[in-house]
Amino acid sequence: MKQPLFFVLFCLSLLLPLSYTSCFPESAVRQKKIDRNRRLQEKKARKTYEMDLKRHHKSQSKETRARMRESRRNTKQVTPLKK
Repeated sequence: MKQPLFFVLFCLSLLLPLSYTSCFPESAVRQKKIDRNRRLQEKKARKTYEMDLKRHHKSQSKETRARMRESRRNTKQVTPLKK
């Protein structure tokens, strides 16, 4: 009774590392897909934000646009550079 049980446990212990390595490539591929989708969504969000901002600036009066431009210049001068 002990001999077949020992043999079965021994075989299972040999198969255990194989099951871990077979799952690894799938998870790496899945993570790459998730990262790629996240980058694409961030890029789309950034583009729509910039388009909305541009549309907002165009809808303002000439004096307001001049003040906005001036405040952007002042902000760039005051804000420290990002590292």
